[in-house]
Amino acid sequence: MAGGILAAACLRAFAGSAEDMLAKSVIEPEPESRIHCLIQVEATDHHITPRGLDINDAGLTLQPLVVILFDLYSNKDGFLNDVTLFGSLWNDWGTKPYGVRPGQWNEIDPAGGVKFKFAKGFQLDVALTGFRSETESYSTCINLDVRLTYHDSFMGAFSVNPYVEFFSELSNKATVVYDPSTSSEGYYFVLGIDPTYKFDPFPLVVELPSFVNIVSPNFYQRSNGADGGAGPALITTGIKLSTPLKFMPKSYGSWTLYAGYEYYYLNNTGLIEGNQLLTGKPYQDHNLSRFYGGISVFF
Repeated sequence: MAGGILAAACLRAFAGSAEDMLAKSVIEPEPESRIHCLIQVEATDHHITPRGLDINDAGLTLQPLVVILFDLYSNKDGFLNDVTLFGSLWNDWGTKPYGVRPGQWNEIDPAGGVKFKFAKGFQLDVALTGFRSETESYSTCINLDVRLTYHDSFMGAFSVNPYVEFFSELSNKATVVYDPSTSSEGYYFVLGIDPTYKFDPFPLVVELPSFVNIVSPNFYQRSNGADGGAGPALITTGIKLSTPLKFMPKSYGSWTLYAGYEYYYLNNTGLIEGNQLLTGKPYQDHNLSRFYGGISVFF
């Protein structure tokens, strides 16, 4: 009988603890995860880098991306609102082989850094990026990339999202090198905007990302080994349409489908001559463009 009394007491205690836990979970929900992941796969008809390099326009190019984010700090009411540590891995894979040692796996780019959100609208991204050629087309280079963005929200569904960016080569070149003896690491500044309109209730977001790269004299190199020249080297604009896939259960993450078009105007002699070497064409146009589309999921 003593055993039965003890067992009953244990059951009552367990039931009470379960009820307390349930009540607490209703009043105080479990905190959200501080670790997040973004997985994205993009397909494009033309691989063009943000520096205007005409890498490949044959066949279809697939560019998968994985980003891991760690929330280190959050305070919506303070000056510093959020601190996030991140690491990413981007790849470029083509349906047709290309490069110095022709292959379909062209490039792998690891990156890592930290994001700071502050003053309820500003975001500072500081990252180290690496560009590694799997076709031995260039030496692995390391770069510093710093971007300051203002996410404006005072116009409701429409925002401009202006930003400034600084990109500096730390080790080896991120562009075409004709003569290593006269080549040196360079840098550039970016002035950009990402005008965005979010339709409601129709699930559509329209963006018009546009930017201009202003380079140092030695960032690009001419075919004769001289500096490519300073000033505005690349002007880019385009349109991007995206829609959330709301039919996907939340337990499977937040899914987004997107598509877009980008136009590039090349305004630097070193950049244009570098693209002549990349493409093997005797004449490189000042104008480049690409179509792209993809899908992403965020956990």
